[in-house]
Amino acid sequence: MTIPYDDRPGGRQPAPRRRALMARLVGVAAVAGLAAAATAAPAVMMTGAAANSVADYWDALPTTLPIEPVPQRSTILAADGSIVATFYSENRVELPLAQVAPVARRAVVAVEDDRFYEHGGVDLRGTLRALVNNAGDGGRQGGSTLTQQYVKNVLLNNAETPQDRARATETTITRKAQEAKLAAALNRTMSKDDILQGYLNIAYFGDGAYGIGTAAQHFFSVPASRLTLTQAALLAGLVQNPYGYNPMVHPEQALKRRNVVLARMRDTGVITAPEAAQAQRTPLGLKPSEAANGCTASRYPFYCQWVRDTLERDPTFGATPAQRRRFMNSGLTIRTALQPRLADQAQRAADDALGRDNQFAAGVAVVQPGTGQVVAFAQNRSFGLGQGRTNQIYPALTAFQPGSTFKPITYAAALEGGFPVNGVQDAPARYRPDKLSYPPGGYRNSMAADAGRLTAGQALARSSNTWFVMLEEQVGVPKVVQMANRLGMTLPADKIGADEGSTTLGTHDASPIQVASVYASFAAHGRVCKPVGIVAITGADGKPRKAPDPQCHQEIRPGIADAVTAGLAETIDGPDPYRTGKRLSIGRPVAGKTGTMDGNAAVWFAGYTPQLATAVWVGDPRGGQKHPIDSVQLYGRRIGSVFGSTAAGPIWQDAMRSMHEGLPVQGFAPVGPAELAGTHAVMPDVRGLGRDQAVRVLQDSGFDVTLAPTAAGPDPLRPKDVVAAQAPAPGTAVGLSGKATITLSAGSDLTVRLPDAP
Repeated sequence: MTIPYDDRPGGRQPAPRRRALMARLVGVAAVAGLAAAATAAPAVMMTGAAANSVADYWDALPTTLPIEPVPQRSTILAADGSIVATFYSENRVELPLAQVAPVARRAVVAVEDDRFYEHGGVDLRGTLRALVNNAGDGGRQGGSTLTQQYVKNVLLNNAETPQDRARATETTITRKAQEAKLAAALNRTMSKDDILQGYLNIAYFGDGAYGIGTAAQHFFSVPASRLTLTQAALLAGLVQNPYGYNPMVHPEQALKRRNVVLARMRDTGVITAPEAAQAQRTPLGLKPSEAANGCTASRYPFYCQWVRDTLERDPTFGATPAQRRRFMNSGLTIRTALQPRLADQAQRAADDALGRDNQFAAGVAVVQPGTGQVVAFAQNRSFGLGQGRTNQIYPALTAFQPGSTFKPITYAAALEGGFPVNGVQDAPARYRPDKLSYPPGGYRNSMAADAGRLTAGQALARSSNTWFVMLEEQVGVPKVVQMANRLGMTLPADKIGADEGSTTLGTHDASPIQVASVYASFAAHGRVCKPVGIVAITGADGKPRKAPDPQCHQEIRPGIADAVTAGLAETIDGPDPYRTGKRLSIGRPVAGKTGTMDGNAAVWFAGYTPQLATAVWVGDPRGGQKHPIDSVQLYGRRIGSVFGSTAAGPIWQDAMRSMHEGLPVQGFAPVGPAELAGTHAVMPDVRGLGRDQAVRVLQDSGFDVTLAPTAAGPDPLRPKDVVAAQAPAPGTAVGLSGKATITLSAGSDLTVRLPDAP
């Protein structure tokens, strides 16, 4: 009797001892049947000794089947939940059994194993029937149950080498016996529903579709829960020969096979004869759809590739490259920071300015201040290989000298070292520093107006080279390099000489993302975050996985960042008639900076509001020194005088103006009295004070206090837990760094927690 799918018997189960004995008897008979199958002869009676030998062999076979997760496609999502891309080596979406239409479940059981709900994982009746049929001229029939087929697929899924795969598919009696033993054991540990669910998810249905969920979408563009009778019958017939019955290649064979399945469903009572006859007259009704795979099919291919590179390189996702590449098969949902509206507007700005076939390229990066999230980037190239295409991600490529966009970093280092916000320097037209290297003839400015007595705001607005080399000379190149790396760049500090005066002019490579991140730190009042594209990851089981940490922290004091912002605000909307960004207003408070490399190797513009920081690089990807921007085709016309303000600036302006549509207008924080003074109060003398009292005095003066790791030497006149020394020394003007270190007297407790700042 055939048991309908939804009406399984729930009778009393055999006692454990009876169950074990029955399993052993089934095993003996199974191996006997397999032996007969191997010789293509009918089953024969065995002697007692032979039966015992077979029984011993059966008992020695393994019973444990490790079930590894099946490969599933992973999905990358934008911030709004829309799909950016999917990745897979096996196109599969795993489904619970409840999401598979009952008619599809019945169709598979009817044609593959109609006694599925009756046998114990190995069906002797089915095996013997196949043996008799195969011995005659009735064609070939398989004797494997659904459970055995599931075991075979699990072993294939677990195989890590070609040798393992070959062993999992070989037709030896050893392999078949092991398969039968595992199937019998599985039948005792898993429910029939779970076995069927596992089989439907792991089986290959042909034409690149793994699992019934993907097959339903691929062949009919419907979810598995909505499969009709004819659709279910076609899919059920494919698993026997997914290549020979592939309806996309062999529609006639597929139709014949589908009708065989319908007849089998009729014969087993799943459907009536009239239902089968009507269904057999129905065409295949294919409505194929392809699941996009990889970044090439993505609307945002460069951002997608950047995320994929992160997944494959970041140790967060595995210790080895092989472990990290498993994301393609892990069924992950990867949510990114990408905001499609902003990305579309950034892309439009780059394309409108330069087009896709321009010799010169643009890289645009947009970072959200205070979060590290890279919400958009763009470049005026198509993704891929061939003419006019590239796989290089210009916004993330650390290969472009940032030019004068670097100067605010020098200003931040100077402020931290004591340079006053309202400080003035006399910048000459040419400058040969005493302590730093310089090119023949010295450093010089682009325009005559860049020289003279200038404030920091004027020097930033005009981009005075000599003013900033003078400032760098006071601060020291190492501190400038340290500040750059603290704010998010990756300069090779060990390779930059202490006398390398060109550092402040941006002669060391950075990426648009790095420049945008540095400017985002100024916008976020000194809060520095590592730029990230991935914000959350969920596994196939719905549980969260570890994602990259932006490691946001307060790196420089807010007053320093706000003072830099105040200076950069003069570039665009300030009063200086010689400001370089005077044509780049976007109709709201904004701070920014032009950048033009020596010899026009590349041009930049970087700027920000409190909501978004954007950096734009324009240059020749083949190398700016060999291919400088003497002139550029911009917005349909040839521009001969190429600067950051004339090439990169308009792209930045167009992108920022459109990206801020609908966002509230926000202003920058005012610069407080302490910052306007340029220094904190002179470092107070706290030597001889008790530890907590000294800490309070320093905190009240605006300093962050730390303990020296070791105490002072023995002094019989000084009690413990008092300040023996301090750094900086009393009376020192320390600028805006706000850091003080106290050394306690001998015998003091150095593990104590200092009082929090009020």
